[in-house]
Amino acid sequence: MASPRRANDVKFRVRLSAKAENDVDDVLRWFADQQAEVAAARWLAQLWAKIETLETMPARCSLAAEAADLKIELRELLFGRRNAKYRILFVIERSQVHILHIRRASRDTVSPGDL
Repeated sequence: MASPRRANDVKFRVRLSAKAENDVDDVLRWFADQQAEVAAARWLAQLWAKIETLETMPARCSLAAEAADLKIELRELLFGRRNAKYRILFVIERSQVHILHIRRASRDTVSPGDL
């Protein structure tokens, strides 16, 4: 007999907004300008691996500091290390995760126009 489905067994569909896709392209362009293709490939692979973790239990990620001001349940998943840390900003709607923006963690807070 199969075991009952647990809440953390639910698989979420992860989607990137056009803005988030542009954010990724901007970072890759920066790597290209630096002639750092190997680093770009490594960064992209690590980013996709991190994004894939949102397929299960995305609510484990904390609310972004700006969530209350923006009046949306904006969550963040941190990616990278030290001075190269990025914020993957997303919302959860039913069984979908919508990634709205990917930005350096060192940048100012997010405003509505950033999403």
